[in-house]
Amino acid sequence: MNKYSRIKVSQAEVTSWAMNEKLIPAYMVTMIGEIDATCLEKLRGAAKHEGRSPPSFTALVLKAAALTMKKNPEANRAILGPPFFRRLHQFHNTDISIAIEKNLPYLPGQAHAEPIERAHEKTLEQITSELRDLAQCDESNNPRFRMFMKILKFVPYPVNLWMINSVYWDPSLWVQHRGCAAWVNAPSKSGASLVFATWPWPITFSFGVVKMRPFVVDDKVEARPVMPLVMVFDRRIMGGGPAGRIFSDFMDILKSGQL
Repeated sequence: MNKYSRIKVSQAEVTSWAMNEKLIPAYMVTMIGEIDATCLEKLRGAAKHEGRSPPSFTALVLKAAALTMKKNPEANRAILGPPFFRRLHQFHNTDISIAIEKNLPYLPGQAHAEPIERAHEKTLEQITSELRDLAQCDESNNPRFRMFMKILKFVPYPVNLWMINSVYWDPSLWVQHRGCAAWVNAPSKSGASLVFATWPWPITFSFGVVKMRPFVVDDKVEARPVMPLVMVFDRRIMGGGPAGRIFSDFMDILKSGQL
């Protein structure tokens, strides 16, 4: 491998290391559940009937995540700070990060993080529109993505890795580039029914493919549109009991369709 190839490969390594070196499975706990998505389908159908663009399932889950974090501020925290001075930092906004698939250098399909600011205050139409714009963003129209790509392309290793990881050392940088405590991942777009993964956010909300599945209603099995849900949380932030109640709030918000 020549020197030029080594530099190019390091771009892929930096993007991967910057995310994966923070993953400590021993700290992370996964909870799973599923909901009857009938109300969500009705909400989407009503928008179509009125001639409006229906909200995407990603927008629905992201809005539910924001409302959940607003209702449970004790979960909206992260352990941040420089080495030996890390502390539990409380967030006061509901900026929810979202995974945007981008073809980064030598790493096609890599997830790029973009925060949706104050998501609990936005309508589903606003969130859907913002997600659509982010899916199409590139270096020419997105300052955050442009800066990220410049770091990958022009800053040598290991300085580029240090720069990307600096968000973990300064809470203000974390808020600017990573949002708050929660992140939403939508692996169902790839066709998977459900995906279990650990991400470097204190809380991750994920959902699987929404389709007709057997579901018990009033002690009877019926075919209903079912949405599988996953919440992964850092047990250093909260215990299993509080996390279970937060996951229940999240599922209830989605199940009710009151978004």
